[in-house]
Amino acid sequence: MDEQWKQLDEDRRFYFDCLHAAQVRRVEAALDKFAPLNPKFYAPAHGPLVRYSLSRLTLDYRQWCAQQQSSDLNVVLLYASAYGNTAIIAQAIAKGITKADVAVESINCEAAELAEITSAIERCDGFVIGSPTLGGHAPTQIQTALGIVLSSTSKNKLAGVFGSYGWSGEAVDFLEGKLRDAGYRFGFEPIRVKFTPTDMTLQQCEEAGTDFAQALKKVRKQRFVRQPVTEGQADRTEQAVGRIIGSLCVVTARRGDVTSGMLASWVSQATFNPPGLTVAIAKDRAMEPLAHVGDRFVLNILKEGQTLRRHFLKPFAPGEDRFAGLVVQTASNDCFILSDALAYLECTIQNRMECGDHWLLYAIVNQGKVLDGTGVTAIQHRKTGSYY
Repeated sequence: MDEQWKQLDEDRRFYFDCLHAAQVRRVEAALDKFAPLNPKFYAPAHGPLVRYSLSRLTLDYRQWCAQQQSSDLNVVLLYASAYGNTAIIAQAIAKGITKADVAVESINCEAAELAEITSAIERCDGFVIGSPTLGGHAPTQIQTALGIVLSSTSKNKLAGVFGSYGWSGEAVDFLEGKLRDAGYRFGFEPIRVKFTPTDMTLQQCEEAGTDFAQALKKVRKQRFVRQPVTEGQADRTEQAVGRIIGSLCVVTARRGDVTSGMLASWVSQATFNPPGLTVAIAKDRAMEPLAHVGDRFVLNILKEGQTLRRHFLKPFAPGEDRFAGLVVQTASNDCFILSDALAYLECTIQNRMECGDHWLLYAIVNQGKVLDGTGVTAIQHRKTGSYY
């Protein structure tokens, strides 16, 4: 790794979020072992050697681990994997949960002690179990973990099941049946993947993980029911922030066979030369994985009075086609143009900055076009700055 290591900041964070965010206890244990050794460089199993700024990189990992453990909600993800496919699915689900600011503790039941599984289950707010199907059954380790769940876990905890299989997938059906019979509620529909998951399947798994985390948050809020806040009761600062208005747009993105779209109002022109704009995307949005430096998108600017806004306000199931029933065109950057939009801009992301609960994207506008010269831009008006 050369001295321009900061250029890899986003890649390092992405690597942590994908692989290590669900096992921060093990990461911290490894860091504790490194400390007294005073290493001169890090030599990972793959990727470049790290020779410079070791203390800064180590501090980043410490801080990221602390962020994960500071969450009020915790999910334990139990799995076993015969050929690696179920483990890949587990990583995608875990990433979806963690990006919604819910902590995940990922445990491979083939390598874990029973006491570790029992302790994790007792302190979690929800659990997800994944299993391959071997000879028409779930592996012994998964059946043992399920027994611990059924004997020691409150029925108020949210559940989820998933698995990869080669032929019939009985293990997922077995897990689902046992948990439903015991009275557990599910945070997402059981996920069954035949053989190796595709990019589209992994996107669906990540979205399912985010849905699971949001369902947990909803349950938490219901325990502390508050009266609706009127404009007069809202904090004066929130009222003032809410007076910032933005044009309503739909951001569409694509990477290979994976497509996504979302309604956005936190959009602003940022530069004249080159022409550029900023878009704020909440960390738990389904489109977030398609919004990294180098990715491309189309900003579809909506016009007042059309129904596209309602279409993208409705909830979508994990993996659901967000463009079903809409008239679309394919832009030169392969993303979708909404034919009924007022105008569109084809953009390429140049920078991405973490800002609290959102990612702020700066993108260069490559080209665009007005589709309706007589229409008026749709504007979002808010009464408070505490929600969209």
